[in-house]
Amino acid sequence: MTALPVRLTPRVGEPMTAYAVRLADPNGIRRDRVLPRHRRDVDIPSTELATVAALADLEPGAAAGMTMNRYPLVVRGHGAQRRHGWRLHFSVKWICPACTITTGHTELLWQTALMPICQRCGCYLVRPGSTHVARPADERVVALAVVLAELAETSIAERRHRQRLYRLRRRCHELAGIVTAATADDVGGLPALDVGEARLWGAYPAPDPRTVGALLLLAGHRLIPKTQPRRSTAATRASVEFTAGDRERLAWFRTRIRRHVTRDGLQPCHLPTMLPLPPSEGPRRPGQWLSATRAAIALHLLITHALDGDADPDVAAQALGVHGIPLSPLINGIHSRQGLRERDAEKLGAALDALLAEGLVDYQRRRDTLRTIRRLPAATVRLLPSWVAEDRASDELALAWIWTRFTRGPMRSSRWPHRPDRDIHTFDLRLDPETRLVLAEAGQQLLADTDLLTIPTLTATFDAVTRSYG
Repeated sequence: MTALPVRLTPRVGEPMTAYAVRLADPNGIRRDRVLPRHRRDVDIPSTELATVAALADLEPGAAAGMTMNRYPLVVRGHGAQRRHGWRLHFSVKWICPACTITTGHTELLWQTALMPICQRCGCYLVRPGSTHVARPADERVVALAVVLAELAETSIAERRHRQRLYRLRRRCHELAGIVTAATADDVGGLPALDVGEARLWGAYPAPDPRTVGALLLLAGHRLIPKTQPRRSTAATRASVEFTAGDRERLAWFRTRIRRHVTRDGLQPCHLPTMLPLPPSEGPRRPGQWLSATRAAIALHLLITHALDGDADPDVAAQALGVHGIPLSPLINGIHSRQGLRERDAEKLGAALDALLAEGLVDYQRRRDTLRTIRRLPAATVRLLPSWVAEDRASDELALAWIWTRFTRGPMRSSRWPHRPDRDIHTFDLRLDPETRLVLAEAGQQLLADTDLLTIPTLTATFDAVTRSYG
């Protein structure tokens, strides 16, 4: 069987049914051409797995690794009905209220009671058709979910880990039959537990994710490592400084970011080094770059996380061209998923609206292009006043002026990081309108010349692809 033109790499923890949809869409074929619609992510015939592997050009065993059959019986259940394991009933489906709704993201372990939360979003899963409210999960449930995910993987080869999962399931089943509202109240901070949902635990686990999270915490609290990794000072401060309302606001803002990523194509490259200020605050003064750059790093983290990337403040700062700047409660709160203050959310929202209104400019490309420019074009120099054209320092200032205008970045992010921003501000005050126009046209031409250089490469690539499928 011939492989499809567009072949995708499976994501970590991605189920086969989700991968089949993701593979079919860009190739313009129906999903049942890849995998029959009635199939679930368990007991898929080997012939159908071979078909998927051939269409996607996957390595041997990669297709089977996206099904529940990779796990032992304690996880996937026994018999044709998959009973008496951790697998949920076939009629029960759990999704993330934050990322599944906007991006379609699901994970294989969400089909089991071992994972009642989304580890990406830090919120409880919900059932389709219920109120899609992203509720932050209890920190102990999050820590326990990490342990259970590791146990599920190691139980494939380790018999003693399979026994631990059997004992934990039996204990959850027993607690589900005797737990009461008073029991839940006795445990400080226990997630909301629905006694009626808990009583439904039988051959299959209880169908409510939050109830399962509470039962897991009651039955498996000893699995949580007693020596937790030492939290950084910033993370400790963040947990104190943010309220429950801040955490809900962060969950809502992350949902908004995912919507823009899916609908508008928002990417980290669309961020300038300094986010635009709201119109009410007026023009930015020299030296006012730090708060705007911190806001850009925070927004970079949110977008990277929405794209399933590794959101790290240092990586974000490096991508924006700044290094070694001190972090802030805004960045720490987003990175540690502790919360987002109302004032910060308003500023990020206003800046995001401004970036979307201007058409999502590729600022990363602008930074990469202008950082390599050492001299102004000769045609531009001839049009400049003599005090600029004949002074080497002014020529450098002119390039720096173009940098600040087209990348919206401070001098710290440029090829002249030690030149203060006030020098560019003073240079700008000396320019007349005609000279500003000349420099603006020069900047546009420098960026356009880079586009012309990439056109032959893109054309050759397109011709090669056309010949291969023509």
